[in-house]
Amino acid sequence: MSQILQTRVAFLESQVDHLETELLNLNDLLIRCGFPEGIKTLKSTVSELLAMESEPLEDDSRLT
Repeated sequence: MSQILQTRVAFLESQVDHLETELLNLNDLLIRCGFPEGIKTLKSTVSELLAMESEPLEDDSRLT
């Protein structure tokens, strides 16, 4: 493998390590903040909120 490719691979491996560390730290913070499964729970919670937001409101004549 050429020196340029070796340098590029080393750089990319370093980036992967950094991103993995950041992801693990974020997951840990989310668990500590009340999301039982970390990122997985956050994703499902946000998806539910967005789904609720896009649903039309029911017509409630008592409010008018």
